[in-house]
Amino acid sequence: MIFSMNVYIRKNTSYYHPIIYVLKIIEKNRNVIFNIKNSSAEAEIIWDHKNIKSEVLAYDFFDSIKNGSASLKHSEVFLTSPNVTDKNENVDKIASIFYMINSLQEFNVEKKDLDDLGRFKYSSSYQYRFNNINENLVETLINNFCDEHSINGNKNDSVFFISHDIDRLYGSFFEDGFWALKKMKIGTMLNIILAEISKDYHWKNIDKIVKINDMYDIKSTFFWIVNKGKSKSGIENADYNISDVKDEIKLVDESSNVNGLHKSSFDMSIDEELKKGKFENKYNRYHYLKFLPHKHYKEISNSSLNFDSSLGFAEECGFRNSYGKSFQPFDIKNGKPYDFIETPLQLMDRTFHKYMDVEVDGIGDRIINMYEQNPKNCDISLLWHNNYFTDYKYGSFIKEYKKVVEFIYESKIGCVTPDVLVKNNYLSW
Repeated sequence: MIFSMNVYIRKNTSYYHPIIYVLKIIEKNRNVIFNIKNSSAEAEIIWDHKNIKSEVLAYDFFDSIKNGSASLKHSEVFLTSPNVTDKNENVDKIASIFYMINSLQEFNVEKKDLDDLGRFKYSSSYQYRFNNINENLVETLINNFCDEHSINGNKNDSVFFISHDIDRLYGSFFEDGFWALKKMKIGTMLNIILAEISKDYHWKNIDKIVKINDMYDIKSTFFWIVNKGKSKSGIENADYNISDVKDEIKLVDESSNVNGLHKSSFDMSIDEELKKGKFENKYNRYHYLKFLPHKHYKEISNSSLNFDSSLGFAEECGFRNSYGKSFQPFDIKNGKPYDFIETPLQLMDRTFHKYMDVEVDGIGDRIINMYEQNPKNCDISLLWHNNYFTDYKYGSFIKEYKKVVEFIYESKIGCVTPDVLVKNNYLSW
């Protein structure tokens, strides 16, 4: 029997739809039902700023959301802790959840908060300010809310979402070659040169990735760039033509893995790129994680996409929106969720390697530890690029990937593709 509870929310208020949205998130999170009643007399939980029995209600905060106020900056909202509070400094758990899930700290982002690629910097975030990037704060708030109201429900087992961004296929000659030259590995240099001459490109290794995934019964998603070369802004996109990798895309399609779009920085719409790549699946991740939620959510909603996985910090692993689950972002202007699922990206090989300077032989354990810290209600999203499945410069990384997928296999943890995440996290509205 599914647990249910009656609730009342005053209509025609700035908080009505946001609270319903959060309650639907909790329904998914706990497998419970909230019955929206027309009268507070029928309800066990009340949100009504005119009712003394109301839950804590950060009324001014919800008005700020509706009006698009500049005061939504986290430095203005989270004064002493990562919580939204009312005038009396009482924590409004529902408001806090809404703020975090929907990345409202980035709602009025300023130029100083962005890096050279126009990405929201980790150092500009409240996660950096409060040192809580690895904390699933939304899950904690949901737990506290449910405990306070004796809401019983079943938590869902966490799953892995594994993906591979295919940025470059022909980089081995220069990157591996320079590495071999620097290390004075003459034999390796010769192998790299011979591979280049014979067009046996070391990074063109989709078959190798598929084989490893099959070995451990892993399903993953391959994101492809359809535009080659530099965009007008000078950003490098693919080093391959999408028409030249038909066999690789077909190989993925014929396996248990799936393909999706890796949106380029070219002035081409999402749907134009989907058409160019002939992708049937409407899945996407923005190249370089060049992604600002409140700009690109609108772009996604105007396309045929039903799934995106771009919400992550390039320079730090963890929870960019303090939530471990896939979700439908909320369209503030229209007062309802957008019609697609966002799966945040928490873990990336390049982040560990380039930005965090983590020892390679500790990466696998860090990823496993994230799962062990979040065994329930978390979609653990891991990105592992194709060049990190290779020998030479990145040769030590493949062992760490195998350590993770072996752990998933032996622990019988679910490993899902976007279609499952869409199905499991879509809200009835």
